[in-house]
Amino acid sequence: METAAMEGKRKVVIAMDGSQHALYALNWFKENAHKPNDYVYLVHSIELQHALHNSKWLYEPQATDVDTLGPLIREERAIIKTKMDMLGKHLVDLQMEGEVKPSESKNPGEGIVKAAAEVGAEFIVTGTRGMGTIRRTILGSVSDYVLHHAEVPVIVCHKHKEKH
Repeated sequence: METAAMEGKRKVVIAMDGSQHALYALNWFKENAHKPNDYVYLVHSIELQHALHNSKWLYEPQATDVDTLGPLIREERAIIKTKMDMLGKHLVDLQMEGEVKPSESKNPGEGIVKAAAEVGAEFIVTGTRGMGTIRRTILGSVSDYVLHHAEVPVIVCHKHKEKH
């Protein structure tokens, strides 16, 4: 987006992987913090390591030649584009001005923090899965990473389990 058009806009990054936790954070933002002059970046972190690991080329011995890799890379790009289009629909549905911003990184937290710095975000909104201390320590937590590495305020939205 052009700089003149962005003047006076509050830039907000919302971490978005399409999970129910991320969608909860997006809806929380819309209901509680969204202002008419906001420009929202739904940041989808593309983990290169994850994309490569899940790709067929790791499991196909002949995947070292260019003729085999080309179609596999195009297929991976098509999957990412489909996800980006789906995420963009959320902005339209919620009637918020903004865009989906892919961010390539080795881990999602790093990608979110990097994207926030690139766009000059005033703050970041992220969901959390609510892992326990042990799981979070072993597996790591995207929201913890963002909270500790971002240079702007971070809102962490925790979706409480509904009681029956």
